Amino acid sequence: MLVLFLWLFRRTEYTGADQLAGGENLFFRLDPLSAAAAMLAARQFIALFWPALIVLALTIVLGRFFCGWICPLGTLLDYFHRLLRPIARRTNRFCSTAALGCERETAASTMPTKAQPGATVLQKARRLHSARYILLIVVLLAAVFSFPLVGFVDPLALLTRGMTLWGDPTLHRGVDAGLEWLDGRWGTEAVEPFVGKHLIPFRATVFRLAGVSAAILAAIFALELVARRFWCRNCCPLGAMLGLLGRWSLVRRLPAEICKPCGDCAELCRMDALGDGLSAEDCILCMDCVDLCPKGIAKFVVKRSKRQPRPVDLSRRGALAGMAVGAAIPGLAAAAQMIRPRKDDPYLLRPPGVGDENTFLDLCVRCGECMKVCPTGVLQPAVLESGIEGIFSPRLMFRHVFEQTYCEYTCTLCGQVCPSGAIPRLTEAAKLRRPIGLAYFDHLRCLPWGEGTPCIRCEEMCPVPEKAIKILNTFTIKDADGFELEIQQPYVDRYLCVGCGICESNCPVEGPSAIRVQRLGSPNPGTEVMLKPRDGPKIQPDSTPASPSGRP
Repeated sequence: MLVLFLWLFRRTEYTGADQLAGGENLFFRLDPLSAAAAMLAARQFIALFWPALIVLALTIVLGRFFCGWICPLGTLLDYFHRLLRPIARRTNRFCSTAALGCERETAASTMPTKAQPGATVLQKARRLHSARYILLIVVLLAAVFSFPLVGFVDPLALLTRGMTLWGDPTLHRGVDAGLEWLDGRWGTEAVEPFVGKHLIPFRATVFRLAGVSAAILAAIFALELVARRFWCRNCCPLGAMLGLLGRWSLVRRLPAEICKPCGDCAELCRMDALGDGLSAEDCILCMDCVDLCPKGIAKFVVKRSKRQPRPVDLSRRGALAGMAVGAAIPGLAAAAQMIRPRKDDPYLLRPPGVGDENTFLDLCVRCGECMKVCPTGVLQPAVLESGIEGIFSPRLMFRHVFEQTYCEYTCTLCGQVCPSGAIPRLTEAAKLRRPIGLAYFDHLRCLPWGEGTPCIRCEEMCPVPEKAIKILNTFTIKDADGFELEIQQPYVDRYLCVGCGICESNCPVEGPSAIRVQRLGSPNPGTEVMLKPRDGPKIQPDSTPASPSGRP
């Protein structure tokens, strides 16, 4: 499954074709947490997530199998633990000993009485497990109030986004530098085309928030030095959801209790699922206890348990705390918006086909798949342009890090890989009928208008067949040396503009471009003078009546 995940991840990119083979977003469509959060936030059933229903049904039968058999982050954590096994053994033992000593001291100072029986040391040691349930409550309740948090804690979103924003660019630059250093030695010329086509990304894009994404992943992997699969045991809300459903699964381990003379399985269990009986919500069916049983008596069978599952590691106080936090976060964000209203950014452009901003944020799971597949790198993660709830959501930035980035005229790949439908899947014709934004000149910065310097690069680069940028005035002037220069002053025909941004990204003016694309519905920036063609009537492009499609 890890190989399948990495293969699909590598396929999620531009390869010269306008259509992908399909299945690139399979793992996200299998994710019940992303599905539940998106549906609750959007208040609608999202048919794209139908594979998640299969996972839920199998979880009721098998248990928490997704975490042990499918989740790529869990598999990588296992390999990372093996890689650092000498160090991890020491740190895990130190943390376990310190925690156990603290619990023993607490247990000794509060000896249980007949009237008030006390919790066992094992039960106290598992109090940290409740964090995952609290986090699950926070995510789902915040989604009910249309405040998306799933992208910050979902394991698939964290892994894919980290690999997209930081891993892929680092891999491209590292491999490219290595091949350049080898310079064809040791047969690298023969393998270089294969490496470029199948192993490294299409291009080395610079992404915003790449360091933040890498730091989050690094913290998750560093927790392996505290305990094996610490994230899966104590933090993962997806694991908490699947664990709750798996409590009544038909697949059971026999014997359910630990053999008293041995106990090796409890010590070696990567999920700490064996203690005073099997914890069905923690068991991920890794089968280590079967492989490592010295007597060969441990096995898993399909059998309905007659015993009631032991209580969930979540107190009433913890549940109330999760509900309070889940409701408080959207409330605080709304209060902050009322106290200090956020100004609408006219340059906050969303991917093609996106309409209502709030609906888009509700559906977006911040997976980074659209940024991964974008052939020009124009899709970048938002920071705070649309508030805290918009962090990591995709936006278009046409001159990011001085690269010529724009939305490819006929490209619809981002909608093809979006797992939740936040970016609609469009045909080429449908995309061209739904402009991303509209371009406006700043005549004070435009070379032909403000400085009398020849330049029609925006008109030359416009990909619209009828040219959305046209020439209004053409005249000649003499330069300081007496040579005649032809000046052509361009203007935007906003009936034809699709907001692709190629004019903005190719404008030769340093700093902010002399022509910029604004989102639909934004007010006229007032940077264009009243246009007057030579020997013709005055033209005011913004005063033209609305077209049948509603475009200005």
